[in-house]
Amino acid sequence: YNIFCTPCHGRLGDGNGMIAQRGFALRRPPGNYHTERLRKMPIGHFYDVIVNGYGTMYSYASRIQDVNDRWGIAAYIRALQLSQGATMNDVPGAE
Repeated sequence: YNIFCTPCHGRLGDGNGMIAQRGFALRRPPGNYHTERLRKMPIGHFYDVIVNGYGTMYSYASRIQDVNDRWGIAAYIRALQLSQGATMNDVPGAE
């Protein structure tokens, strides 16, 4: 994720990476994983986007060839989504 996704999507997955900050967002903003639409997407959607691209994002299939790496990135995106929407009630043992 940090190598291939962060430049556009940002470290938090908010679509505010360096490429977006340098003007690409004026053309078409990179996806923000924290929108309701993307929160509801099945994890396979992110895998598919890695393989086939989406909108102005080209395919990363030739760059991320290992299937396990692709699923790992998709799982990391889901973890980012959960982390940014978490509350103290989601922390085990929090009172």
